[in-house]
Amino acid sequence: MSQQQGKGGDKKSGKAPAQGTISASGIDRTNDLRTDTSILTTHQKSLLGSGFADSAAERKRTSALGSTVPGAQKIPQAPEAPATQTFDGKTVPEALQARDVWKALQAPLQSRAGKRSKELLLNVVNQFGMMVNKRYDEDAPGKIRGHIFVWDVSRAMDCEIPHFVGAKELTLAQTCDWLRHEGPMRGWKRVSDPDLYEAAEAGHLVVALPRESRTKHIALVLPQEPASDRSPKLYGICLKRDVAVHPRDMFGAKPIDCFYHD
Repeated sequence: MSQQQGKGGDKKSGKAPAQGTISASGIDRTNDLRTDTSILTTHQKSLLGSGFADSAAERKRTSALGSTVPGAQKIPQAPEAPATQTFDGKTVPEALQARDVWKALQAPLQSRAGKRSKELLLNVVNQFGMMVNKRYDEDAPGKIRGHIFVWDVSRAMDCEIPHFVGAKELTLAQTCDWLRHEGPMRGWKRVSDPDLYEAAEAGHLVVALPRESRTKHIALVLPQEPASDRSPKLYGICLKRDVAVHPRDMFGAKPIDCFYHD
């Protein structure tokens, strides 16, 4: 879930408080934001959307410095969609097609805790058009963007699995580590059969990882009938870019761990 970081800081050193700590995954914290604007990176100047690079002081500082990276693509903001608008997964709003990840997308259709439903969940996911959206095309052979897709959907579901933590851009592997180690402190709860099906049916976002932590993939579990072999079909971009795929084909491994957010 998008949360603002702590306020205050060390008045003597001039350092702002560390943000988005991921101690268990070993992500380097040396790039945390500081009040010395001369050392701000382009990431820090441009990141406005993510709740994991957000504080009142940082927003004020970023606003003063400018929120775009020279030469970077300007990402149009999608107008808010009416709750009755339906997306088919084949036609994607232009604002959701940008490949640039400097600034988080603002999806036209969003879901909030307390207002979840199966229909809304499916509609939120469909608006990103995972199968056809150029935003999720590989950066290079084997360099998939499955974690970018999950980032976008989780933001629209108001339970962000971040792509940036402070000034640190997370890789696919680091995104998986974040969910496994930091996620439980951000409202993500481990869930297993049959509860994972009930969670998805109720409109909660359910995310799956290979149980073997050395295998780094991430995908969604959408509403579906319980599987006879207790292996839910997955939706995402891993070994395949597809829907309703068995974990063995999506991850290359059958045992999985699932997490959901209220």
